Amino acid sequence: MRGNLLGTTDKRPKPLSPTKAPPILPSEVIEEILVRVPASTLVKLKIVCKSWNALISNPEFARDHLHWSRADPRMTRPRLIYSFSDDRKIRFSNPSSPLNEAGFFEMDVGLDILGSCNGLICLRWMTGYLRQSIRLWNPCTRSASDWLEIASQPGDMYGFGYDRVHHNYKFLYGHKIHTFGSNSRTTIVQDPPSYDPKQAIGTFVYGTLNWAAQARSNFLEWVILSFDLANENFCPLSLPDMDNSEERYVPAVGALRDRLCVCLKEKYGRWIFWVMEDYGVQESWTKFITIFSKSHQLDRRFYPFKAMYMTENDDVLAVFFSPYHNVSFNLVIIKADDGRAWQRNVYKADHQDCYVYHESLVSPSHLGLPSFHY
Repeated sequence: MRGNLLGTTDKRPKPLSPTKAPPILPSEVIEEILVRVPASTLVKLKIVCKSWNALISNPEFARDHLHWSRADPRMTRPRLIYSFSDDRKIRFSNPSSPLNEAGFFEMDVGLDILGSCNGLICLRWMTGYLRQSIRLWNPCTRSASDWLEIASQPGDMYGFGYDRVHHNYKFLYGHKIHTFGSNSRTTIVQDPPSYDPKQAIGTFVYGTLNWAAQARSNFLEWVILSFDLANENFCPLSLPDMDNSEERYVPAVGALRDRLCVCLKEKYGRWIFWVMEDYGVQESWTKFITIFSKSHQLDRRFYPFKAMYMTENDDVLAVFFSPYHNVSFNLVIIKADDGRAWQRNVYKADHQDCYVYHESLVSPSHLGLPSFHY
């Protein structure tokens, strides 16, 4: 028998070894693995099999995933979201490099952004004079609720956030608050006590909405007006003790890592970021960053900086706006090590349309709302 190049003379096919089934992990282990995967990746993994689709679509899994995401913010892929008044695009960019637009969604109509919380964005559609509709939308899962028509008045306050006590999402407008869900309801709330907010849209922090507000009896007295989404009532919070503050400038209320943040100006001096380490406790105000800037970089006539986002190395992304220019606001990066502020870009959009969005699996359908792909 002749040999061959492979060094064997046996040409008979060898019997195939029996195929081994791949090891099967217990469902509990699979869930423990998937709950640590970013939401945008999980959405793609829904097509792997029916059981994964059912798990990833489960509201309880979405809540567990949200809990893990809060512990590791990198899972949420934070994005700066904003809209222009002259087009129909909702834009996204990396908050650490806001000049680089990461993408956009083309909407059917021009929409305003009224808030962002746990992966849900509250959108508003102005349908007529003092007539508007709102909806909840998750860009990650591409699910949206039906439009909810609401009535409004000039000067109304707005705010969207999460009630940590009753586990509901709520929207405040004027003297009413709407609770989203299968048993949705709208209730009347009390008037703000003796204070007038200076911005329409409240900043969501730790189950509350917050505005810089001026006392009706003393225009030099400023507080943070807080609205508790669980108790549905207002209360004033005192600003940090700062003897040399400049009363002529409106304090700017923001949020950094779920902590209330306010920016105040020293007399003839610098801007200072203060952070409330323990919400509602006056003594927990802590001076965080003193901002330095050259006159040619930042116009001194601008209002204070509104803190938007803190990077991993503690640099702060903030917005500041000016009533003296047609351009509504600018984005700046404030360095944590030396307080230097660097202007990043200028956007022709309302500064209140700028938010930080964190990806999640929370969808309007989880709240019992009729929803569809959007």
